[in-house]
Amino acid sequence: MFDIFNFRFVSHFVLRFSNFVSKNSQYTLVIIGLAMISLIFLREITLLPDGKLHLYVLDVGQGDSMLMVTPSGKQILIDGGPNLSTLSHLDRLLPFFDRTIEMIVLTHPDSDHITALPEVLKRYTIDHIVMTGVGHSSGRYDALLSEIQRRSIPVIYPDPSVDIVTGDGVLIDVLWPPALTPTLSQGERENLSSNNQSIVLRALYKNTSILLTGDIEEDAEQAILASGADIRSDILKVPHHGSRTSSSTGFLLAVDPYLGLISVGSDNRYGHPHTEISDRYLNMDIPIKTTASNGVISLEFD
Repeated sequence: MFDIFNFRFVSHFVLRFSNFVSKNSQYTLVIIGLAMISLIFLREITLLPDGKLHLYVLDVGQGDSMLMVTPSGKQILIDGGPNLSTLSHLDRLLPFFDRTIEMIVLTHPDSDHITALPEVLKRYTIDHIVMTGVGHSSGRYDALLSEIQRRSIPVIYPDPSVDIVTGDGVLIDVLWPPALTPTLSQGERENLSSNNQSIVLRALYKNTSILLTGDIEEDAEQAILASGADIRSDILKVPHHGSRTSSSTGFLLAVDPYLGLISVGSDNRYGHPHTEISDRYLNMDIPIKTTASNGVISLEFD
């Protein structure tokens, strides 16, 4: 008898509630709308500048794409990955009403670093883009150059003698490639492999340093060491997805990081990161995080 009573009570309640909703649908819609606005508001609060430096290594598969958010909320996108997934990551990580990315860095125009960038330029206002300017034959690169020209986006070419200052405590030291000079022509730079033309940056904030290496290989690593540049860094974006052509022992000794980050796809056809490179980091007491194992890698520095 008790169970039957409960069943009748629940049925009666559901019927009354359904009648209320149907008779007061406009109030229901208002409540749903307010709830959605509240959720958006709460999300925007979590994305407000918090006085910390944030680094996100985006999970884009076998390629590179990273987002850096400075203490005042300036956004720097480094590379655009091998597909369009960078766009969905930006939708999640950037404020809904903020359609400006202060700076894009294209380390080099290989397909696993550039694919989403033409579409990013269409969807966001870009204050500056940093790129080498070396020629590259691909449809995505041509599309990027076309958008840059159409939108009149200022282009910054890397020059190790000129730092990039964000104005809120973050300094970006340009390490590589060397600036074009009378002794280093465009043609001579193009003789470098595409990977070895990658832009290498060292971001400094308070006592934290982050080395972003693109896809440089051992030749560029040795040239950077020979330049005498200070490359000691707490965080190292492992060069070239952990390929055996990079992460030379001398380079790692000079960087001396306490954490290495690898952007890499699961079961990729290249075998990245190569076992001997993973072992090298392990033997040098440098722990590694990979996007294949961890998804998006999120770090913050105060």
